[in-house]
Amino acid sequence: MTMMAHCVRGEKKLVDMDWRFGVTAATSESHSDGSTFLQLKLVLENGAGEQERVYFELTLPQFYEFLATLESAKVKVGSLT
Repeated sequence: MTMMAHCVRGEKKLVDMDWRFGVTAATSESHSDGSTFLQLKLVLENGAGEQERVYFELTLPQFYEFLATLESAKVKVGSLT
């Protein structure tokens, strides 16, 4: 099961997305210094019009996996029209 499947259950529509990149400047773990991350906030809407906000943070490799999943979904949706 993918990371997104753990965050989102059932059919929901993506209403809004907010993101920001960051770089860890200092930490008690020296191997984490300089690591890049992405913070995402998704606003999802169910069939009843209720909105839910989902927050998560991704490493750079996780972000690229997420991006590939979104691009694959776009292609699949485009083929339906």
